[in-house]
Amino acid sequence: MTDRSKRTRALKERIRLGPLFSASTCAIPGCGRPTMKAAREGLAPFHCRRHVEHRQRHGSYWRPSFKASELRPFITAATAYVGLRAANDKFIAAAIADMGRALEDAGPAEIVTRLKGMSATKRAKIGLARLRVEGVPPQRIVSIVLAVAALIKADATAPRAKEFRTVQICKAVHRLASGTHRVWVLEDHQGRKRQIEMHAFPKSTGRVLREMGRMLEEPCDWVIEKHVAGVLAHRQRYGRPRAAS
Repeated sequence: MTDRSKRTRALKERIRLGPLFSASTCAIPGCGRPTMKAAREGLAPFHCRRHVEHRQRHGSYWRPSFKASELRPFITAATAYVGLRAANDKFIAAAIADMGRALEDAGPAEIVTRLKGMSATKRAKIGLARLRVEGVPPQRIVSIVLAVAALIKADATAPRAKEFRTVQICKAVHRLASGTHRVWVLEDHQGRKRQIEMHAFPKSTGRVLREMGRMLEEPCDWVIEKHVAGVLAHRQRYGRPRAAS
């Protein structure tokens, strides 16, 4: 028996044992569903399948991901803020340089349909490579990372767990170069042409979000620590719409 088979067998046995040392219902207020452990469909001792899957997609058991409309004003403020300081601030300059190296070292890009079976780390690097191929500037990525951190600080309902920030950074940046898009023009025997399109997107869930988010977040650690307050102040001063006179 291989090591993988042994681990699979041990996991199934742990699930079969049932609700030992676990709650009977989900810990999220108002849910009421049985925990995965109690339902014997997983190992989560305090949450149901629905909320476990929610965490896999969003980085939080209960908070959904930020909408583009929520993030947009913070990206605008962060972009202006970073642009003003990119040449003179050592933390921002270092983050931009490190982000550029991360994109260059990510390796080749692959189409989405070839990602199946790859490890989360490999798929995360391919995500970075796709950003490089699409020509996304490192300064733009640093601005988005800073914007996500600023929005979390400004939003009283946002979880403060690092996992949530990491996942939200990945989601916000990945929108810039997500998926594989192909167009073919075929001609039939009568000379008529028709267009066939393929739009394939990777699943936005699981470990790959954490891995790619970590790769994007690490070069910006000092920028987040030093400049989130500055982005919020910049938005407060310049980013809000003026009241009608």
